[in-house]
Amino acid sequence: MSPSPARPRRIVFAAPYGYPALRAEADAFGYVGGAEMQQARLARLLAARGHDVWMVSADFGQPPRVTVDGVTVERAYAPFAGIPGLRFFHPRLSGLWSALGRVDPDVVYQRAAGALTGQCALWARAHGRRFVFACAHDFDTVRPNPALGNPRDRWLYGYGLAHADRVLAQSEEQVEALGRNYGLHASLVRNVIPLPAGTRPEAGADAVVWVGSVRPEKRPEWVLAAARALPGVRFLVAGGPPPAPASDATYRAFRAEADALPNVEALGFVAPTDVPAVLARAKFFAHTSPAEGFPNTLLEAWALGVPSVSVVDPGGAVSRGGVGRACADEPSFIAAVSGLWNDDAGRRALGERARAYVEARHAPEAVAGDFESAVFADREGVG
Repeated sequence: MSPSPARPRRIVFAAPYGYPALRAEADAFGYVGGAEMQQARLARLLAARGHDVWMVSADFGQPPRVTVDGVTVERAYAPFAGIPGLRFFHPRLSGLWSALGRVDPDVVYQRAAGALTGQCALWARAHGRRFVFACAHDFDTVRPNPALGNPRDRWLYGYGLAHADRVLAQSEEQVEALGRNYGLHASLVRNVIPLPAGTRPEAGADAVVWVGSVRPEKRPEWVLAAARALPGVRFLVAGGPPPAPASDATYRAFRAEADALPNVEALGFVAPTDVPAVLARAKFFAHTSPAEGFPNTLLEAWALGVPSVSVVDPGGAVSRGGVGRACADEPSFIAAVSGLWNDDAGRRALGERARAYVEARHAPEAVAGDFESAVFADREGVG
């Protein structure tokens, strides 16, 4: 089917866990991922610019079809329904394809490597529609992707990447890696962050803030090590366990130790709408994960003028942009936390540069323009 000349091209975000992010809360689900937050922000932004924007999401109790902030959400399947081993086909694959058929999009957008990449590419190819894949992690540019242990998922991701009409990267480094490892030409579309009216007042800042899902790969134990080594530094942690079926053992162990430390305040899961209030208490932001794409939490902090101490250096923002302090291991993390905690002038200077960095590269209008040029341009193929 061809799109009617009377309507704009319809784009659908294939995001099974997207509805809680679009509503900016998690309700009973208790989890909102970074990839989902980026899709929700981008979907709202495109809808506000007049595009016909849809999202296919799992069933979180919402109506079969509902509109949120100009984005029409088509319900697919319940997140954990079906028999393990068979639910890949039904209700997940069948539910996804049925929902895509009901939406009848011109462009299918999917973010983050996985089986879903191939599932969306197959549907788009069968129906003569365009498929756009967007990287959510540096691992998405590596062959083989170390996060995909299932051979089926690796094959489907490879198929989807190879048959994408557009591939979008978050940073120049990802563009280069996709070319080197997959022979693909990717378009640079940076993560978008709504810009608050101003920076947070330093006078209200009283803690080192860490925000994220409490799971092994995020290394939350570094916060506990720093809290033990620096009893005069206060730490504020916002994050709950990862969603089922992932184990919550790391969260339970972390919470037990955090609750026993007088200088650690563990809030548990915090809805996206409440994250700015948490960041308002940040003297600076701590990020301990060794591998990422371009973390939303860093952008949210920088947009408020909050500098960072981090292991990752996405887009060279830390090394070239001077928005924070970089560290390589747990001892250097503790040293950086200690040094920046006592450096009022240094924090202010870093925070000013952080805000300027975000304004120049991640503001909504700039990102929307790059996205429209990459996705809606009338060109064939990936390169």
